[in-house]
Amino acid sequence: MPKEPTLGRLGMEARSVKFPDGSRGVILVKAGIPQNEADALAAQVWAERPEAGGQPKT
Repeated sequence: MPKEPTLGRLGMEARSVKFPDGSRGVILVKAGIPQNEADALAAQVWAERPEAGGQPKT
């Protein structure tokens, strides 16, 4: 994975993030958002996982 954010389609970019359990992953976010916001989005997605008891947004 590239060290710098990679621009994708429609103003999105792939970001390396750290999940609450310490694991790392890649998510797509709007281009230009700060890394701390990308990490916060990753934590939100993590909390909404079915196995974590979270409720998916509808």
